[in-house]
Amino acid sequence: MEDIRDILVKILKKEDPNFVEESLDVKYVQSYKNERYDVFGEFQGTHGVYEFAISFDRKGNVKRNHINLVRPSELDKELHDKLK
Repeated sequence: MEDIRDILVKILKKEDPNFVEESLDVKYVQSYKNERYDVFGEFQGTHGVYEFAISFDRKGNVKRNHINLVRPSELDKELHDKLK
């Protein structure tokens, strides 16, 4: 699992170099004969919280890549302030 996470971090850094590695939350991993991995989760990026669904092989070659902003930073701060 650790090597999958390392490959995923490299892929996400290519997409958003400012993403916070400590915020990476992998929610689902599916592997196909240890040749390909489908990974779903979320992370904190430059503009807010992102969800991702990425499919890649053991060498780090991306097959499919979907990254979506689900909560902008401003909205996130506003929600935290209201919930305090």
